[in-house]
Amino acid sequence: MTFATDNSAEASSDDWRAEEPERERPLSPANISAEQSNPLLAGLPQEHYLLAGVAANMRSGFILLNRKEHVTYSNPSAQRLLSISSGDLQPIFDVRKQLLSLAADPARAQVELDRVWQHPEQECSTDLALADAAVRWLRVQSFPVRDVPGRLLGRGVLLDDVTLERTSAQERSETLAIAAHELKTPLAIIKGCATTLLGSSMRWDPSLQREMLQMIDMHTDRLHDILNTLLDVWRLDAGAQNLRLAQVNIAELLHRMVERWQKNAPHHRFVLHMPEAVPIALCDALRLEQALNSLFDNAVTYSPNGGTVTIRLDSNNVEIRLSINDEVMQSSNTRELIFKIPELVAFISSVVTLEPGDVVATGTPAGVGFARKPPRYLRPGDEVTIRVEGIGELRNPVVAEA
Repeated sequence: MTFATDNSAEASSDDWRAEEPERERPLSPANISAEQSNPLLAGLPQEHYLLAGVAANMRSGFILLNRKEHVTYSNPSAQRLLSISSGDLQPIFDVRKQLLSLAADPARAQVELDRVWQHPEQECSTDLALADAAVRWLRVQSFPVRDVPGRLLGRGVLLDDVTLERTSAQERSETLAIAAHELKTPLAIIKGCATTLLGSSMRWDPSLQREMLQMIDMHTDRLHDILNTLLDVWRLDAGAQNLRLAQVNIAELLHRMVERWQKNAPHHRFVLHMPEAVPIALCDALRLEQALNSLFDNAVTYSPNGGTVTIRLDSNNVEIRLSINDEVMQSSNTRELIFKIPELVAFISSVVTLEPGDVVATGTPAGVGFARKPPRYLRPGDEVTIRVEGIGELRNPVVAEA
C-alpha cells in the first residue's frame, strides 16, 4: 500500500508525519467532516481525504501506525473491535497491548502477535480468541505502508470479526468427524448380517432371516442419511446448496416418521402431540426430514431402553395474559411478535450459550400501568398473575417493604 507523505517529494520517511507534531494526533472522521469539509483547506492531500472518508465506513477495523508504532489514523470499526472509545486512541496508544488484554489466552496471543509485529515490511495475519461471554475470534492483519519511492512509512492493521467463519469451519469439521464415526456402525451391521445370510453351514430360520434383512434395510437407510449429510456439507462449502421448496403436510410427515422410528427402535415408546389443525408448510421436505431424523436419532441414542420419546408440534399462536386481582391488564399473542421465538433463540444462541433458567426479555404488550389514564400502580395486597397458554400460570403477591 503506498501513500504520499507530503505534497513535496522530499519528505522524510524516518517518521511518518514526525515533523508535524500537531498532525501526530489520530486522523478520525470527526477531524475531517466539520470545518474541514474542503480537503485543500484542511491541509491534507486529496488522497488522504478520500481514504479517510472510505475507511470511516469500513466494516473492518483500520489503523495506521507510523514507524514508531504511533497511531496516525483509526476508523470507528477499529475502536469498536478493540472495545475502546475514540478518546482512548491517542498517538501513543499501544494497539498490541490492547489486543493482549482482550485475548482469552494472553501467552499464546503474545507469541502470535510477536510474529505479526516482528517484520513491519511484510504482510502477516493471525486469528485471536477473545475473552468474552462467548468465544469471539478477531483476525489481525498487518501490512507495510510505503511512500511513492518505496520507503517504509509504517504499517497498516486490519481487524475483522471472524467468529462466524471460525464457528462455521468448526461445525463443518465436527459434522464430518461425527459422520465418519457414524458410518462404521451401519456398515458393520450390514456386513455382519449379509455374511451370516450368505453362510451355507446351516439353514436359517425364516423369522431370523427376516429380522436380519430388516436390519440391513434399516441401516442402509441410515447410511443414506449420513451420506446426504456429507453431501450437504460439501454443497455448503461450494455454495451450491439449493432448497427445493414445496407444500409439505407436516402432520403426515411426522406420523410417517414416528411409525418408522417405532419399528427401528422397538425398545422405545414414541408419543406425538400436535394441534388439531396443522397448516401446510412451504419447505424443503428432504432437508426437514434429515433434521427431524437427527433429532429422533439423538433422542434414541441418549435415552435408556424403554424410555419415551415425546414429539410435540407447537404453533406460534399462544395467548399471553397479565391480570391484577383477576382484572386483565395486558393481553396479547405470540403471533404479534416482530421477531418470532425461534428467530430470537437462534440469534441469541449465536452470541451466547443459553442455559436452563435463562430469561429472554422480548418487551411487553400494551397496557403498562404507568401509561394508563389514570396510572395504575401496584399496591400491597395485589396479586399479579401471568398466564401463558399451554404452559401455565405464575402468581406473585405484592407486599409492602419491611
